[in-house]
Amino acid sequence: MSFQYPQFLWALSLVIIPILIHLFNLQRYKTLYFSDLTLLKSIQIESKKRSRVKNFLLLLCRILLVSLLVIAFCKPISNPLNSSQGLTSQRIGIYLDNSYSMSSTNDSQSLLEIAKSDAIHLINSCSNETRFYVLTNDKSTNKGYSLDKEQAKSHIQNTTFTSANMELNQLVLNQNEQFKSNPVYSYWFTDLQKNQFNHDAKLQITDSSQFLVSLYQSDNMYNISIDSIWFKEKDRKILVEDEVFIKITNWNDKRSEIQLKLIINESEIITQKLVSLEKFQEKTVTIKYILKTHGVKMGELYINDVSYNDLKYDDKLIFTYSTNDQYKVNYLYLDSNFNEYAFKSLFNTLNEVSFESVNISDGFNENDIDGNLIILDEIESIPTSIYQQFKDQHIVLIPPPYYKSLESTNLFLQSYGLSLNRKPIASYTLSEKNLLSPFFKNVFKDLDQNIDLPKFKTTYEIKSANNVRSLMGYENDDDFLVETIQNNKTLYLFNSSFHPENSNITSHAIFVPTFLKIKENTSINQDLYYLTNHVKPIKIRQDLRSTKIIISNQNNKFSIHPTTKLVNGSPTLYLNGVLEKEGLYYIKKEDSVIKTISLNSNRRESELQSFQFNDFTSLLEKYDQNSFFKLVRSNKMDDNREYFTLQSQKDYWIYFIVLALIFIILEIIIIKYYEKPV
Repeated sequence: MSFQYPQFLWALSLVIIPILIHLFNLQRYKTLYFSDLTLLKSIQIESKKRSRVKNFLLLLCRILLVSLLVIAFCKPISNPLNSSQGLTSQRIGIYLDNSYSMSSTNDSQSLLEIAKSDAIHLINSCSNETRFYVLTNDKSTNKGYSLDKEQAKSHIQNTTFTSANMELNQLVLNQNEQFKSNPVYSYWFTDLQKNQFNHDAKLQITDSSQFLVSLYQSDNMYNISIDSIWFKEKDRKILVEDEVFIKITNWNDKRSEIQLKLIINESEIITQKLVSLEKFQEKTVTIKYILKTHGVKMGELYINDVSYNDLKYDDKLIFTYSTNDQYKVNYLYLDSNFNEYAFKSLFNTLNEVSFESVNISDGFNENDIDGNLIILDEIESIPTSIYQQFKDQHIVLIPPPYYKSLESTNLFLQSYGLSLNRKPIASYTLSEKNLLSPFFKNVFKDLDQNIDLPKFKTTYEIKSANNVRSLMGYENDDDFLVETIQNNKTLYLFNSSFHPENSNITSHAIFVPTFLKIKENTSINQDLYYLTNHVKPIKIRQDLRSTKIIISNQNNKFSIHPTTKLVNGSPTLYLNGVLEKEGLYYIKKEDSVIKTISLNSNRRESELQSFQFNDFTSLLEKYDQNSFFKLVRSNKMDDNREYFTLQSQKDYWIYFIVLALIFIILEIIIIKYYEKPV
């Protein structure tokens, strides 16, 4: 047994008060003279004995009364962990759910504030020897060691909302790691959202663990969320009407009207749209605008009026993109190539394209071949050293002329499950059906009925061990252009040389739309934003051999050196788990910004669906885990405090109060039993 408030034990000294009262109330007997003292002497002896007993009993009652009241106010306790499990010091785990769903309110107070108050009350109710393991969803603030009472309370008080959340199975694993499999009670202060429970993952609970869960629920479940945004086309162009698509969800059981506001670069574009949402409706809306300038664009989309919205974090979404991201084309050829001029003339007219010709007859640096698109034009001998590198890039392969060897080409195509075989020399004409194919969708509007399409003297037969998609063909239905995808990278294979002696395709009008469509299909799909804890690796088209990359936020209060690895010659940044706070981040090479990215909170918390007491109990029973959990169904702070106090310790103060009352009653009985009280 110990005392929760041992500082009040000094009050035991107050027992001197009844002692002093007793001493001062002692009276001297007066001597009276009578003629016959025989009877009086016997009465005197009997009265003295009774007075001594009475006085002693009253003194004892009063001393015990004061002592019991003092001990009751010191709150004597005993902890079941210390007694039954034989621990030398009590160990308690605390999980404080600080996900955004805990920002919803109950009685005008956020669930997080209520939970923090309850957690601090639990800490205060424990002995000074207790060690605490505090766990939140924010990994960056969690301690890897136990805390004393003051440290634990400080950690709880300083906890703020985070976009991260934790599945229950991961929570149990994390706490098991903290406890090192030692017996411990763990207290969860959470709203226990349904999305926290992974039905496919079993809770790895040790037999010594015990989880006490306080369920918090909002009295206002109203929420509308901005879920995602995207553009229809990959490329962002100026002076062309652009259209952004926005998915929003009304999570409520009543119809709502909201106003969406879109801002680009603070003031360059400001537009609004009124949106009506039926109850529980998921809706995609569009906002159109026209950009007038190139450069990096920072967009902000939010619900203009959120006064009615209980959950605020998902009312806003930020994104970034660029209108002049360079699309790089590496054009590889041999001496005396006649097609270079046609390709250069085509791609150099596009502002967003960087075109680089490489004559591999003179050799080349493999690290310099880093384009979004690699065009291998009539190369008889493809260097085997770059086979693996090309697999990570989009490839256009134009075979060598008919009279040259196919050995190297087929060796390269082998990894794609393709090969080329010579066909008899004849006249091959492209089919008019190509112009209506899905490959040229939205390209040709008015077609000439007698259009003259390119002709070829020699072609190759394309043999495939895998499925390939035919994009263009000849009048005899043979394939002219096919595509195959491997590791999310596309190989475009033509079956004929573009040499002027073999074909007129480079001077034909169809040449331009063909390669523009290839460029469009292989363009970088810009990531408008990332979600916290879901940041995929980012490739940087920069030479980083002599410098380091720094990532910082807008106000430069946060900066890190991210992990950088070379993947097939391209520097790649790994940021998942590094960036946890939403906002804009700048990727810098020295002091120069090379890329801007935006980070938004994961929308997992938007659906405010929490387990009810009975639902979660039934679920635990289904997975045979019910014996490890005790739940609090009440959302009232006082009820929670009482529950956790009772669970963390056994109180004895009430027994001392009862005993004190008993001694008061005994004192009254003693006083009334005797004819004359002391």
